[in-house]
Amino acid sequence: RTGQMKQGEGQLIMIPTDTEVTCQWQVDAENKRVNLRIATNNKTIVRAVVIFADQLFPGESLFVCPKEQLSELLVPLAPEKDIQSDLFLKVFVGPRNSHLFHYRELSFRMPRFSMYIPLPLTEHVTPPEGSVTFDMGPGSSKMTDWLNSSFNIQFEKSVSESLSVSFQSLRDDSILTISVTGQKVQILTNSMELAGDLVQDLAEYSDVKEVVSTATFPAEMQAFTEVVANVDAHNATRLSLAADSAEISGRVKEGIVRAEDSRLLAELGQMRTSYTRVMDLNRELITEHMKRYNNQQALLGALKAVNHMIQKAARLRVGPPKTAVIAACREAVKTNKTALLLQIIQNGKG
Repeated sequence: RTGQMKQGEGQLIMIPTDTEVTCQWQVDAENKRVNLRIATNNKTIVRAVVIFADQLFPGESLFVCPKEQLSELLVPLAPEKDIQSDLFLKVFVGPRNSHLFHYRELSFRMPRFSMYIPLPLTEHVTPPEGSVTFDMGPGSSKMTDWLNSSFNIQFEKSVSESLSVSFQSLRDDSILTISVTGQKVQILTNSMELAGDLVQDLAEYSDVKEVVSTATFPAEMQAFTEVVANVDAHNATRLSLAADSAEISGRVKEGIVRAEDSRLLAELGQMRTSYTRVMDLNRELITEHMKRYNNQQALLGALKAVNHMIQKAARLRVGPPKTAVIAACREAVKTNKTALLLQIIQNGKG
């Protein structure tokens, strides 16, 4: 509201000069989400907030105006993907029952892995079967800072060379464990995609240009073996269907030639029989075409899954090893060397 204020209205919207507006994360494990808590340090209320953030909200903005007049406001967030986002907030604060408010601007960074909550060290968890292990070199000294930056956690720096922390996903309750011994880092998770995101984020934060890793993901590798087998089966089917279609096409051409010969010789009965046979062959050819189309679509889907796995394997490495894995995997696919492909994904080389 703008314009000339009535007498006494200025006193109505005054707030203490030491009023501060703060933001912090709160974990809401019961509802599988995190809350952005916006609060004042006194009795002034947070009436509304406008939040701008890329990839976090539809339309990249969110407006919240609760019915209750409280000195804190909770904004529930449950991002579907692990993204780091800078939040820009426009907060309206003022006295209770006022229709005029002070306007504050704040910025806040959402950690990339905010949907993973740390578990107490005393809590026993079953370690995931999947893992990726690599040597971070001097970059391992920044592990504590990286954890504080990318997770909802605050670690104090320690002179100890070993570190182990477990997290639980708010999305599906899966377990993630990160262990450091000297310069060796091990990430235990059953999600190969999550492991790749962690490796890339850690390398970027630590300014490490090259990471060579070994990976073991039994469940995903078993599923991938089935995908590769499907690719081989669809390729074999494709060749077989192509041969069948070529044979039917030849018979159609032969039938047309016979029908035309019968027409020139005025053998109308034979011509009618030949064209009836051509129509039957044409319907059979259409059926074969649909089989080829469905097989081709299934083959493309399987090849996309293979390419996605290659990309996930590459993200477990950084720098030249990442490029080498992509090239080696594609060469193994071209030469149909399934065993070699699995070995490259796990060890980074054939």
